[in-house]
Amino acid sequence: MGDVRLVAPRIRVIRDGQEPLEVQSDNRDLVGWEATRLKHKWPKFDEAPFKWLTFLAWSAARRAGALESGVTYERWESEVLSVRDMSQENTTEDDEIGTPTLPGPEPG
Repeated sequence: MGDVRLVAPRIRVIRDGQEPLEVQSDNRDLVGWEATRLKHKWPKFDEAPFKWLTFLAWSAARRAGALESGVTYERWESEVLSVRDMSQENTTEDDEIGTPTLPGPEPG
């Protein structure tokens, strides 16, 4: 079957007092968002994209066992300082932290 690329976001999360975390969401997290959004009358994902990414990251982190037990979504949301969809980016952590490269002289 080869490498499979998921269309669900790969999300980088920075939480207050925690190490940065990168998680891969999948259909289970997307379906969880839909059910929870309806239950709580939250806006649609395109009306609240950061809440959507924050929820997907929480769901994926829980499913992957990357969270200490008992972390509710509400607690997670209050601790998240940054969420970013990494799916469309071709950067590495070194690229994010490194110094920009200045263009060199033109050949010739």
